[in-house]
Amino acid sequence: MMMDSLKLLSKYDNLTKILELTKEYASKLSLVFAIHAYFENEIISNVVKSLESKVKNIYEDYKFDRTLFVKNASKTLGIKEDDFAYYPYYAIPISKETKVKFIDNSTIPPKALIMKGVVRFTFMAYRSFQELEDHVASREEEDIVIEFENGKIKSHNRKRNIFTDANVVSKIISSNKEVLLNLTLPSSYYLIPSLVSMNVLPYENEVLVIREGESLDFRIINGKVSGDRVVMGDTLHPRFKLELYYDYKFKRILKEEIAEGLAYKIPL
Repeated sequence: MMMDSLKLLSKYDNLTKILELTKEYASKLSLVFAIHAYFENEIISNVVKSLESKVKNIYEDYKFDRTLFVKNASKTLGIKEDDFAYYPYYAIPISKETKVKFIDNSTIPPKALIMKGVVRFTFMAYRSFQELEDHVASREEEDIVIEFENGKIKSHNRKRNIFTDANVVSKIISSNKEVLLNLTLPSSYYLIPSLVSMNVLPYENEVLVIREGESLDFRIINGKVSGDRVVMGDTLHPRFKLELYYDYKFKRILKEEIAEGLAYKIPL
């Protein structure tokens, strides 16, 4: 199944090696090569069609306020608010095995819960695990290690917190809520969480990230859907579908700008 993500991102020479590895995993795991819904014309079209009759009038009422449109459309469609704590920086899994649950692929990297495993909370993304550890050792990065179980913090070791908002970290550590994270991997693997999250049902999935030194492997335990369902938009967070609808109607889907921003965001 041909998708638009590869064509769009292939314009950037610095992404060539990253795309090659991502393609390898797409083939290995039998995944549709989709990185973000806004890159995919067919997904956009299908989501808009599926929502048109349900939210068209709400859009007309709130077309000049995206937040109000999403709020009122969510209420009408019975979409519940997520009740997660959210860490807005980067979370890099460092354990040998990290079990994750993808929730929201509206961003790159996507947002996920850590069902079991250890991560570092960081201010930056990195090319490699070694580069991350070197920056921690030279005090150029936070030194915050968090162990998770069932999406919640089981234990933490917070030795240095000077670059990110310490109040945010404190609030998350003291909270008993599940913690939503931007699941971030070293640059070679940076796009794979997005690839996987576009192929599994939000909330209803389990994915294992297996680490051996600098090498990573991935196993989808459950939640994977067919390519047809990916194209229909079934793997998108319900609220993201409403955002997509609004942005399409308001002509705010700036896929070239998103792709360019991504190409310069990945550490190389």
